[in-house]
Amino acid sequence: MIQILKTKDRKRFLYTIEFYPEEGKYHWDGHRACKARLSPEEASRTNNKCPVCGKNITVGVLHRLAALADRPEGFVLESSPAFKKVVPLAEIIASALGVGPDSATVEKEYQQMIKNLGSEFNVLLEFPEKELDKRCPAKIARGIINMRKGNVSIVPGYDGEYGKVSVFKEGEEKPEKQLSFF
Repeated sequence: MIQILKTKDRKRFLYTIEFYPEEGKYHWDGHRACKARLSPEEASRTNNKCPVCGKNITVGVLHRLAALADRPEGFVLESSPAFKKVVPLAEIIASALGVGPDSATVEKEYQQMIKNLGSEFNVLLEFPEKELDKRCPAKIARGIINMRKGNVSIVPGYDGEYGKVSVFKEGEEKPEKQLSFF
């Protein structure tokens, strides 16, 4: 394993699995008191001042990263392994059901899916799309497929406020009331 990591053997080191960094509490710049969320570019245009009240903003991680970068955003070394971004299965289920991710309903559905479809990573990344459509509730399947395709909505975190990644577009139909698994 160590040799695979050191040599970045892309035949054996297929990809890493990552969460969306935008969910972090200080990803973007901003001023929570005024609910002002700013990209690093927007913050630079305002001289790192809140556009609402004029006070100093809290500078986020992405702003600092841009200041330290020695290459353009999106640059990837040829030798770098690929990566896949995921949303935890419990969060997808919770969003589909319109309940919190720590609810008993989500836990029950999660356990049933893992029992019948395999590990969480298998469900999120590998389980065939057509089988997902057949073997789990429609809205949960749609959420997983949206995540796989990168079809997500992202609201970056700022100044102590967590960001939000959603696998469903705003205004999509209401959560499913009753799930029938199998």
